[in-house]
Amino acid sequence: MRKRMWLLSAIALLTLAAAACSDVDEGGGDGGGGGGEETGAAGGEAAQCAGDTISIAVNPWTGSAANANVAKVIMEQEMGCTVELVEIDEFAQFPALSSGELQATLEVWPSGHAEDYATYIEGDQGVVDAGELGVIGKIGWYVPTYMVEENPDLATIDGIAANTDLFATPETEPKGQFLGGDPSFVSFDEEIIESLGLDLQVVYAGSENALLTELETAYEAQDPLLFYFYKPHWAFVDYDLTEVALPEVTEECNEIAAQEDPAGYNCDYPEDVLYKALNEDLETSDPAAFTFLSNISYTNEEQEAIAHLIDVDGMDPEEAAAQWVSENEDLWSAWLPTA
Repeated sequence: MRKRMWLLSAIALLTLAAAACSDVDEGGGDGGGGGGEETGAAGGEAAQCAGDTISIAVNPWTGSAANANVAKVIMEQEMGCTVELVEIDEFAQFPALSSGELQATLEVWPSGHAEDYATYIEGDQGVVDAGELGVIGKIGWYVPTYMVEENPDLATIDGIAANTDLFATPETEPKGQFLGGDPSFVSFDEEIIESLGLDLQVVYAGSENALLTELETAYEAQDPLLFYFYKPHWAFVDYDLTEVALPEVTEECNEIAAQEDPAGYNCDYPEDVLYKALNEDLETSDPAAFTFLSNISYTNEEQEAIAHLIDVDGMDPEEAAAQWVSENEDLWSAWLPTA
């Protein structure tokens, strides 16, 4: 289990933002060079895929599944592609992209992948930055808002530090429980807890679904809960949650985070401008697929609508994607390369 994840330094974030802007026009233009195809096939014929199977990563959270299934539905429906979705850990996907086992991943959270970006993208190891997804991510610490209404201090790290006993469980007492998610997710919580001297113990729910089950159970009983969570997510539609104000990210924290062992990190998570990454050979082997995948761009709210269909309405991810595609042609038609 990988527990030692580090955040991008401020310099790395600026470098990534500059790279993304250089690769893709604002709003999802010719990401990664655009494969030499014109885009926006509304009213015209979409360019067709070359014929080889396109493998797209699905990481273990719903937003990733939403992205991948939307791409699959449109590519097969409009471009004659054969698309395979591959369930894979977010760290294992970079070697797979480099080797050509995967052609695309559509939602990279840069705060956990500074080393991968430097190695595989900046280091010319067969992976290219395909531009911003349009979704802005934010990992953080959260409590249900009913707790803050009773004690406003719980919206701050000082308030958490003074009330860790509220979160104690039989597994962690006398320490309070901090509920983590899937152990493969990017997380920095053990370092924060140790650095700030908090009387908390991280307990991993094991998966996003397990984390949501714990949230639902606590919410129905109005019980205390302190947990790792992230935006975008459909849960913010169904639950009133408050993000705990952790210490602001500082230059010192950025320097610590850039080290292989980031012990001593004591800051918040930064906002993540999510991006896409593609195997570089796809640009020449299948320009139409390369251009389409580079062009994908939508908002937090648009992605959350698909995620809600999957996790709340119980739809299969591909079925949910197909419904969204049928209702949003004006948006995705601009992603298509023209023949």
